[in-house]
Formats: sequence, structure tokens, C-alpha cells
Amino acid sequence: MIRGAAALAACGAVAAALLAPAPAAGAARFAVVAGNDRGDTGRPKLWYAQKDADRFERALVELGDFDAANVVLLQGKGPGELEAAVRALEPRIALAKAAGERTLLVVYYSGHAGAGGLEMGAEKLPFDALRALVSGSPADAKVAIVDACEAGLLTQVKGASAAPALAFAIPAEDAVQGTAFIASTAVGEAAQESAALGGSFFTHHLEIALRGAGDADGDGRVTLVEAFRYTSARTAAGTSGTQAGTQHATYELRMSGRGDVVLSDLRKAEARLLVPPDPRALFILKGPQGLFAEVPGGAVETTLAIPSGHYRIERRAPEGRATADLDVERGRTAALPRLEPTRYELARAKGGPRPGLLYTGVGLAWVGLPGFRAAPAARIGVRKEVGPLGVRVRFDYANASNVQDQWLRYDYQLTAGALAVLYPLNTGKILVEAGLEGGYGYATQKARTPNVSSSLSFSSGVGLAGAALMATAPVGPIRVGLDASAGAQLFTLDGTRTVRPSASVALLALYGF
Repeated sequence: MIRGAAALAACGAVAAALLAPAPAAGAARFAVVAGNDRGDTGRPKLWYAQKDADRFERALVELGDFDAANVVLLQGKGPGELEAAVRALEPRIALAKAAGERTLLVVYYSGHAGAGGLEMGAEKLPFDALRALVSGSPADAKVAIVDACEAGLLTQVKGASAAPALAFAIPAEDAVQGTAFIASTAVGEAAQESAALGGSFFTHHLEIALRGAGDADGDGRVTLVEAFRYTSARTAAGTSGTQAGTQHATYELRMSGRGDVVLSDLRKAEARLLVPPDPRALFILKGPQGLFAEVPGGAVETTLAIPSGHYRIERRAPEGRATADLDVERGRTAALPRLEPTRYELARAKGGPRPGLLYTGVGLAWVGLPGFRAAPAARIGVRKEVGPLGVRVRFDYANASNVQDQWLRYDYQLTAGALAVLYPLNTGKILVEAGLEGGYGYATQKARTPNVSSSLSFSSGVGLAGAALMATAPVGPIRVGLDASAGAQLFTLDGTRTVRPSASVALLALYGF
């Protein structure tokens, strides 16, 4: 038996001959993949165990050179069906070996487990029985993967496995034989699911490892040791802040031979995505077939094997976030452009406003008419982020009563709307932005002077143009701000088109969406 650091090194030194070219033989690959959302009586139903099994089975067929006819998917089944499925493959494995093919068997389970073994509904499959079932297969190499609570009882590892080291004597024997047991937890630990990931932490990261994130040497193939290293590191990182605590994947290997078991070949992908070097970033991909991936940026370019289709990609980094949409065609390799956060996205990363803001406020409006003083005004509006810019639409109502123009007294009303395109002058919690605006309104002037009121009253459409300034800052659950503009109004006065200066300012309360 090989354990600890040497075990993972041994994993790096076994079974690549399963796929390596040989003069007279190929490789035959078989798998039984099982998922069960239900455990023993009293256990809560899991959210994603059967979905995990479905995703793992799809990755094996899509990328692992597993013929679909040689892969058995069991959803919600019991121990009897699992044992029967493994034993039903034994004659086919024996025939492949007799034909000179190197053979591999993978057995995967996601679901509940406890001290008594795998809990497949109300029935149990003891860990010793699973070990015997897998070890007894005639396949040259056997890999058992269990994603469940207490799965460490399969490997008998009570804590985190030691960091992998490669200072291990590689056996001289070329023929690869033996068994690898991989568990998503150590003894006493809980296997955790994530609603954000849409699956268990372990299987989610295992699938992403097989899709290329685990390809540490960049050779286009993901081996068992590469997949385990990536999956265990990402699982521990992802669960370090959960209530249940850090989850440690564990392993036990009894193998001999050269090389390593290749679990996926990125060249077989329907399409591929090249992620640029970006060690400080985390890339989140949402695509077809329910694919969801969290991929940390590496020091070198990363190749991901993915289904073709439309992808929404988000880059998260300390300096902010950025998003992009990308269509990846079947049989093609697409390169993800370097994503840099816009200044609005930087502002949000530092506590700035959300992409959309609804607001209301009160203020003052002024127009260059004789005797006109600032008029009370009410304002409503919306501001929406569009790429690196902000688009602000406001609607105002201003009412000035009893304006004195020498011997003439009158009332003035203005209803207007304006659109502004704003550029951020800074980033942070207090966001200041400025730009140009234009709009249109309707104004009325009603004279109060006795006997001449009707002749001196008028109404006119009003064109608005000028500059706008907007500054907002967070106050509790909302933001408050100042919205100001200055420019000119074009309207008809005494039958003549005229241009007069104008300005407005409003104090706002803003609500993000």
C-alpha cells in the first residue's frame, strides 16, 4: 500500500501506458457512474448528487475516450444495481484484455454516506464491499471516486493529505496495474454542496479539471494526478469559509507501472476556449447544457474543453469585474480577449453604485428671464450603466409664482425631460461623473397684472442643451446625490425665438437595481 506524499507521486508514475501508443494494442475504458439524492431515513434530500453523476458521466464520454456503450449511468439506484452494473462489465473487460487491450475501470458515486458505507436510499453499501467490488475487477487499472460525507473511510485518511512530492522511485515495469481510491473528504468530514456552483464542490471542480483547468503541464491531456491536485486544492479553497469548514479530498493508491492514468484529452472536445494568463483573476463561465465553471487564471494560457454555443463570461479580480459574451463554434478554438473592468465596474468593486439607479429629489431651477429667481423643482429619473458610460434620464417640474418684472408680475411653470451621457471622473464609494445633456420641455407664463394678463401670457416649447454633473455616495442601504446642469434654453418669447441661460440643481435619493 502506498500513502501520503509518495502515494500521489506514485499516481504520477502509473498507467499512462493505458493511452500511450502501442504496437499491437489499444485501450478499452469502462465506467459505472452512480448518483443518489436520497440517503438513509432521516437524511435530508441532496440537491445535486444525481446532477453531479450526470455531469461526470458526460465529461467521461465527451473527453475521456469512453465509448458511451461502455458507460453505465445509475440515477437513484441502490447497491444491488451498482454491484450488478460493475459485474456486468467484467466479461467485456476480460474479452478486451484477451484481445491485448489495456483496460481501465472507473467507478464513481455521489450521494450520502456514513460510517456504515454508501447510503443509496434506505440501503447501504459498506466501504469494504465497495473496495472489494472495485479491486476484484479484471481491469488492469481501477479508479474509484466517492463524493460523499465520511468518504475518507474509503481511503482511511483522517486529515488533509500531504502536499504532493515527486521524489519517488518510478517502477521499472511498463505494464500498469492496480487500484486508486479517491475520496472527496477525510474521515469525519462532510461533503458540501453549493447552490452557487449548482453541484458539490468536489465534483464541480473535478469536472472543470477534466475540461482543462487541471492540465498543469499544458500537454492537452488531464491525468489522474493533475485532476486530483486541482480538485483537492479548489475544494479546500472553496469550503474554507463555509460553516462546515474546510473539506479535504484524500486518496489511497495500490498501483505500479510508468506514467499516469489519462482521464481526459482536450483534443476530443466539441470546442475549445483559450483563457489568457491572468494569475490574479477568477473566470466564471455560464454556457449551454447547464455548464457553469469557475476557473482561476493561471500564469500561462489555459485551454478549456467546452460544448459549442453561447457563453457569458465574467472576470473577477481585486481591481474590479468585467464581463463579455462569446460565441464558440463547433470544431473551433476561440480565444477569450483580455477583460478589463470599466471605470464604473471599478467603482462598484470599491463600493460604488449598482449598474442601474432609480432616483427622486427636490431642488431649484433658474432661467434667464427678467426678475426670475430660482424656482422650486421636483425631479425623478433613472441612471443606467452602458459600457464605460452612464446614461441619465431626468424629468423635472418647476413652478415660480409671482415673479416681478418691473411693473409686470407673472407665474412660470416648466415641465421638461433631458438625457445626459456621463463619464466618470473618479471611482470609489463617492462617484462623480460629468457629461453633456439635451432635452425638451414645455413652459407657460401667466401674467398677474390686472387688465393685461391675457395679452402678456404665453406658452412655448423649450429646447434644452448644456452640461451635467452628478455626484452620489452611499448612505445606509441607499445612495444620496447631487444632480446639477447648466446650459441654455431655446423658446419663443414675444413672438421671437430666443436663447436664455438656464441652470438646475437637485438633491437626490437613489435606489440601486
